[in-house]
Amino acid sequence: MSSSSRTTDPAVLTRTLTSAVRALAADDGGAFEDAGAALAAFDAEAARTVLGWLLRGALEELHPDGLDADDLRAVVERCARSAPAWFTGLDPHLLVLALTGALGEHPEVAETPRAPHEAVLRHALLLVADLVAATRRPLSRHVEAALAEVRRAETVEMP
Repeated sequence: MSSSSRTTDPAVLTRTLTSAVRALAADDGGAFEDAGAALAAFDAEAARTVLGWLLRGALEELHPDGLDADDLRAVVERCARSAPAWFTGLDPHLLVLALTGALGEHPEVAETPRAPHEAVLRHALLLVADLVAATRRPLSRHVEAALAEVRRAETVEMP
């Protein structure tokens, strides 16, 4: 499937993210896998952008005075420990990759673990579920804020 035929509909993305987070909360591996596959079928650039804003917003809410390496390490450790037993292929390096990517930090290609796009997305979903739960605000509010940031960024003209 070419990226041009992949969906970019925000409503579809919202439903997919909601399904994934609910599946994690319900400890439903099958539903999570279905949501992960649906997210992987979404336009990759759009999915990464929205997930990045979503993760960044939750991190900013939880750490209003800024983040340091210890804060990020704690997020990764908590998320890895709380991952359900059925989550196969848990890789803390992919959690770090998803988290640092959301913060705009991209390691050198040689330092980046080789992983399929879907595996990175699944790890990003674990982070989303963990961070959103920690904020104690509904996922829908986080998704709305992330989509608003995407729309705002799209209206800003590049120099």
